[in-house]
Amino acid sequence: MANEINESATGRLIEYNLYPFSLAELAADTSEREEKRLLENRLIYGLYPEVITEPGDAKRTLTSLTNNYLYKDLFSYKGLKKPDVIQKLVRALALQLGSEVSYNELSNLLGIDKETVENYICLLEKCFVVFRLDSFSRNLRNEIKKGKKIYFYDNGIRNAVISNFAPLELRTDAGALEFKWNAKAKSKQLKVFMESYLNSVYEIITPENFWSFVR
Repeated sequence: MANEINESATGRLIEYNLYPFSLAELAADTSEREEKRLLENRLIYGLYPEVITEPGDAKRTLTSLTNNYLYKDLFSYKGLKKPDVIQKLVRALALQLGSEVSYNELSNLLGIDKETVENYICLLEKCFVVFRLDSFSRNLRNEIKKGKKIYFYDNGIRNAVISNFAPLELRTDAGALEFKWNAKAKSKQLKVFMESYLNSVYEIITPENFWSFVR
Protein backbone atom coordinates (compact mmCIF):
# COMPACT_ATOMS: atom_id res chain seq x y z
CA MET A 1 0.00 0.00 0.00
CA ALA A 2 1.14 3.56 -0.72
CA ASN A 3 1.24 4.65 2.92
CA GLU A 4 3.33 1.65 3.97
CA ILE A 5 5.82 2.35 1.18
CA ASN A 6 6.02 6.01 2.15
CA GLU A 7 6.74 5.15 5.76
CA SER A 8 9.66 2.90 4.82
CA ALA A 9 11.10 5.34 2.29
CA THR A 10 10.61 8.70 4.00
CA GLY A 11 12.87 11.33 2.49
CA ARG A 12 13.96 9.07 -0.37
CA LEU A 13 11.12 9.39 -2.85
CA ILE A 14 9.00 11.83 -4.81
CA GLU A 15 5.35 10.89 -5.12
CA TYR A 16 3.53 11.15 -8.45
CA ASN A 17 -0.15 10.42 -8.95
CA LEU A 18 -0.88 8.94 -12.37
CA TYR A 19 -4.54 9.09 -13.32
CA PRO A 20 -6.33 7.64 -16.37
CA PHE A 21 -5.97 9.72 -19.54
CA SER A 22 -8.02 12.89 -19.88
CA LEU A 23 -9.98 13.63 -23.04
CA ALA A 24 -7.75 16.65 -23.65
CA GLU A 25 -4.65 14.45 -23.59
CA LEU A 26 -6.20 12.03 -26.06
CA ALA A 27 -7.40 14.82 -28.34
CA ALA A 28 -3.86 16.20 -28.45
CA ASP A 29 -2.69 12.84 -29.80
CA THR A 30 -5.65 12.17 -32.11
CA SER A 31 -8.06 15.07 -32.72
CA GLU A 32 -11.13 16.67 -31.20
CA ARG A 33 -13.25 15.23 -33.99
CA GLU A 34 -11.98 11.71 -33.29
CA GLU A 35 -12.56 12.00 -29.55
CA LYS A 36 -16.07 13.34 -30.12
CA ARG A 37 -16.73 10.30 -32.30
CA LEU A 38 -15.40 8.00 -29.56
CA LEU A 39 -17.01 9.82 -26.62
CA GLU A 40 -19.64 7.13 -25.95
CA ASN A 41 -16.93 4.47 -26.01
CA ARG A 42 -14.84 6.51 -23.55
CA LEU A 43 -17.82 6.92 -21.22
CA ILE A 44 -18.44 3.17 -21.15
CA TYR A 45 -14.93 1.72 -21.22
CA GLY A 46 -13.05 4.51 -19.50
CA LEU A 47 -9.60 5.91 -20.09
CA TYR A 48 -7.05 3.41 -18.77
CA PRO A 49 -3.99 3.29 -21.08
CA GLU A 50 -4.38 -0.38 -22.09
CA VAL A 51 -8.06 0.19 -22.86
CA ILE A 52 -7.07 3.04 -25.19
CA THR A 53 -4.23 1.18 -26.93
CA GLU A 54 -6.07 -2.17 -27.18
CA PRO A 55 -9.76 -1.23 -27.53
CA GLY A 56 -10.70 -4.67 -28.85
CA ASP A 57 -9.74 -6.22 -25.50
CA ALA A 58 -11.33 -3.51 -23.33
CA LYS A 59 -13.83 -5.77 -21.55
CA ARG A 60 -11.22 -8.42 -20.78
CA THR A 61 -8.71 -5.82 -19.61
CA LEU A 62 -11.15 -4.08 -17.29
CA THR A 63 -12.49 -7.32 -15.87
CA SER A 64 -8.94 -8.49 -15.21
CA LEU A 65 -7.96 -5.19 -13.59
CA THR A 66 -11.00 -5.34 -11.34
CA ASN A 67 -10.76 -8.98 -10.31
CA ASN A 68 -6.99 -9.44 -10.15
CA TYR A 69 -5.64 -6.06 -9.07
CA LEU A 70 -8.30 -3.79 -7.60
CA TYR A 71 -9.48 -6.24 -4.95
CA LYS A 72 -6.02 -7.77 -4.53
CA ASP A 73 -4.62 -4.40 -3.46
CA LEU A 74 -7.54 -3.80 -1.14
CA PHE A 75 -7.32 -7.24 0.46
CA SER A 76 -3.59 -6.79 1.14
CA TYR A 77 -4.39 -3.95 3.50
CA LYS A 78 -3.58 -5.09 7.04
CA GLY A 79 -6.59 -3.47 8.68
CA LEU A 80 -9.13 -5.08 6.35
CA LYS A 81 -11.10 -7.62 8.36
CA LYS A 82 -14.08 -8.27 6.06
CA PRO A 83 -12.96 -8.54 2.42
CA ASP A 84 -16.36 -9.82 1.29
CA VAL A 85 -18.01 -6.70 2.70
CA ILE A 86 -15.74 -4.32 0.81
CA GLN A 87 -16.64 -6.07 -2.45
CA LYS A 88 -20.30 -5.42 -1.67
CA LEU A 89 -19.46 -1.81 -0.75
CA VAL A 90 -17.67 -1.20 -4.05
CA ARG A 91 -20.66 -2.61 -5.95
CA ALA A 92 -23.12 -0.54 -3.90
CA LEU A 93 -21.15 2.63 -4.67
CA ALA A 94 -21.02 1.71 -8.36
CA LEU A 95 -24.78 1.25 -8.49
CA GLN A 96 -25.55 4.65 -6.98
CA LEU A 97 -23.19 6.68 -9.12
CA GLY A 98 -24.00 10.38 -9.02
CA SER A 99 -26.32 10.13 -6.00
CA GLU A 100 -25.67 11.43 -2.51
CA VAL A 101 -24.17 8.75 -0.32
CA SER A 102 -25.52 8.04 3.15
CA TYR A 103 -23.11 6.19 5.42
CA ASN A 104 -26.06 5.16 7.58
CA GLU A 105 -27.84 3.55 4.62
CA LEU A 106 -24.67 1.76 3.56
CA SER A 107 -24.17 0.61 7.14
CA ASN A 108 -27.64 -0.95 7.20
CA LEU A 109 -27.23 -2.44 3.73
CA LEU A 110 -23.91 -4.10 4.51
CA GLY A 111 -24.57 -5.02 8.13
CA ILE A 112 -21.56 -3.14 9.50
CA ASP A 113 -21.21 -0.03 11.64
CA LYS A 114 -21.00 3.46 10.17
CA GLU A 115 -17.38 3.94 11.24
CA THR A 116 -16.32 0.84 9.30
CA VAL A 117 -18.12 2.15 6.20
CA GLU A 118 -16.20 5.43 6.45
CA ASN A 119 -12.90 3.60 6.99
CA TYR A 120 -13.48 1.38 3.96
CA ILE A 121 -14.37 4.36 1.77
CA CYS A 122 -11.17 6.09 2.93
CA LEU A 123 -9.30 2.93 1.91
CA LEU A 124 -10.92 3.02 -1.53
CA GLU A 125 -9.75 6.62 -1.87
CA LYS A 126 -6.19 5.72 -0.88
CA CYS A 127 -6.21 3.02 -3.55
CA PHE A 128 -7.48 5.56 -6.13
CA VAL A 129 -10.65 3.59 -6.79
CA VAL A 130 -13.10 6.36 -5.83
CA PHE A 131 -13.07 9.97 -4.71
CA ARG A 132 -15.54 11.95 -2.63
CA LEU A 133 -17.11 15.16 -3.85
CA ASP A 134 -18.40 17.56 -1.21
CA SER A 135 -21.63 19.49 -1.63
CA PHE A 136 -21.67 23.25 -2.19
CA SER A 137 -23.71 25.73 -0.21
CA ARG A 138 -23.60 29.42 0.59
CA ASN A 139 -23.84 28.36 4.23
CA LEU A 140 -20.67 26.47 5.13
CA ARG A 141 -22.45 24.64 7.94
CA ASN A 142 -24.91 23.26 5.39
CA GLU A 143 -22.00 21.93 3.34
CA ILE A 144 -20.96 19.87 6.34
CA LYS A 145 -24.48 18.56 6.92
CA LYS A 146 -25.22 17.68 3.30
CA GLY A 147 -24.28 14.29 1.94
CA LYS A 148 -21.31 13.66 -0.31
CA LYS A 149 -21.29 12.11 -3.75
CA ILE A 150 -18.79 9.40 -4.57
CA TYR A 151 -17.41 8.84 -8.05
CA PHE A 152 -15.06 6.27 -9.54
CA TYR A 153 -11.84 7.58 -11.03
CA ASP A 154 -12.57 5.56 -14.16
CA ASN A 155 -15.93 4.70 -15.71
CA GLY A 156 -14.54 1.49 -17.16
CA ILE A 157 -13.62 0.12 -13.74
CA ARG A 158 -17.02 1.15 -12.41
CA ASN A 159 -18.80 -0.64 -15.25
CA ALA A 160 -16.63 -3.72 -14.79
CA VAL A 161 -17.64 -3.85 -11.12
CA ILE A 162 -21.31 -4.08 -12.10
CA SER A 163 -20.59 -6.14 -15.27
CA ASN A 164 -22.39 -3.69 -17.53
CA PHE A 165 -20.79 -2.52 -20.77
CA ALA A 166 -24.08 -1.96 -22.60
CA PRO A 167 -24.35 1.03 -24.99
CA LEU A 168 -25.80 4.24 -23.60
CA GLU A 169 -29.20 3.84 -25.26
CA LEU A 170 -29.75 0.56 -23.40
CA ARG A 171 -28.63 1.76 -19.98
CA THR A 172 -30.71 3.01 -17.07
CA ASP A 173 -27.66 4.87 -15.73
CA ALA A 174 -26.81 6.69 -18.94
CA GLY A 175 -27.59 10.04 -17.37
CA ALA A 176 -24.84 9.52 -14.80
CA LEU A 177 -22.31 8.67 -17.50
CA GLU A 178 -22.94 10.98 -20.43
CA PHE A 179 -22.86 14.74 -20.89
CA LYS A 180 -26.44 15.29 -21.92
CA TRP A 181 -28.38 18.38 -20.95
CA ASN A 182 -31.93 19.54 -21.52
CA ALA A 183 -33.24 23.07 -21.27
CA LYS A 184 -35.37 22.45 -18.19
CA ALA A 185 -32.50 20.92 -16.21
CA LYS A 186 -30.12 23.70 -17.24
CA SER A 187 -32.50 26.48 -16.23
CA LYS A 188 -33.18 24.83 -12.87
CA GLN A 189 -29.48 24.32 -12.12
CA LEU A 190 -28.66 27.87 -13.15
CA LYS A 191 -31.39 29.29 -10.89
CA VAL A 192 -30.12 27.33 -7.88
CA PHE A 193 -26.53 28.36 -8.58
CA MET A 194 -27.37 32.05 -8.95
CA GLU A 195 -29.39 32.06 -5.74
CA SER A 196 -26.56 30.38 -3.83
CA TYR A 197 -23.65 32.35 -5.31
CA LEU A 198 -24.68 35.93 -5.89
CA ASN A 199 -22.34 38.01 -8.11
CA SER A 200 -20.70 34.83 -9.41
CA VAL A 201 -19.38 34.45 -12.94
CA TYR A 202 -20.68 31.25 -14.52
CA GLU A 203 -20.91 29.36 -17.77
CA ILE A 204 -23.05 26.32 -18.52
CA ILE A 205 -21.31 23.24 -19.90
CA THR A 206 -23.11 21.87 -22.96
CA PRO A 207 -22.18 19.28 -25.60
CA GLU A 208 -21.34 22.20 -27.90
CA ASN A 209 -18.85 23.94 -25.59
CA PHE A 210 -17.64 20.86 -23.68
CA TRP A 211 -14.21 20.79 -25.31
CA SER A 212 -13.34 24.28 -24.13
CA PHE A 213 -13.49 22.96 -20.55
CA VAL A 214 -11.06 20.06 -21.02
CA ARG A 215 -8.11 22.04 -22.28
